[in-house]
Amino acid sequence: MICLSLDTTGGACTAALVNRGGLIAQQSDDIGRGHAAHLAPMVDQIFRAAQLSPKDISRLAVCTGPGSFTGQRVGLSFALGFALPRELPVLGFSCFDVWAAEEGCSTQNILCLADVRRGQLCWAFYKGGMLTRGPITQDSAKAQAEFEHLPPHSRLEDRPVNGVVLARLGLIKDPANYPPIALYSRPPDAKLPGGQSLPPQ
Repeated sequence: MICLSLDTTGGACTAALVNRGGLIAQQSDDIGRGHAAHLAPMVDQIFRAAQLSPKDISRLAVCTGPGSFTGQRVGLSFALGFALPRELPVLGFSCFDVWAAEEGCSTQNILCLADVRRGQLCWAFYKGGMLTRGPITQDSAKAQAEFEHLPPHSRLEDRPVNGVVLARLGLIKDPANYPPIALYSRPPDAKLPGGQSLPPQ
C-alpha cells in the first residue's frame, strides 16, 4: 500500500510517497504562492524519482488546514481530482494532527496553535494521543486564558507540515473518520462551497 500526501496550506508546497516500509520519495518547495501551478509538476517529479505511476497509489492524505484559503482549496481539489477516477480513499488531516503525530502525542499532552492573524489564534489540544479540544479559533487573550487551565503539556506553534508524517497517518487511519474537508480558521471572505469554518469564540 502506497499513500501520496499533499500539503498546500502554507508557504511550502509538499508531496510525499510512503509505504509500510517507509519513505519512497518526497519534495517540499517553499514557494510562498502559486501552489496551483506548482503542485502537479511536483507530484509528477516524485513519481518519476520513485519510478512509480498514479496506478500504484492506494490512498491519499491531504492537509486540510488551517492555512491559506486558496492553498487549502488547491490541495483538496487536486487530491479529490486524482482519487475520483481511480476510486481511491482520500483522508484529511489538520496541520495540528500532523504536528501532534510528529511529536509523538500518544504519551503526552500537546497544545497545537497557529497565529491566524487579526489578533486570533486557532488551536487544538491532544491528551494522550486523542484530540480533546478544538480545533477552535479565539481572540488571542481569550485563548491564552484557556491555556492556563489545560493540563501540563508541550506546546507546538506555527511549524511546517511534515509530508512524510502526513502520509503515514494516511496509511494507518480509517478514511471514514478523516474526511477531506477544508478546516477554515474563520469563515472565508468569499462564499465558497463546502468546508468547515471555525467562528471566533
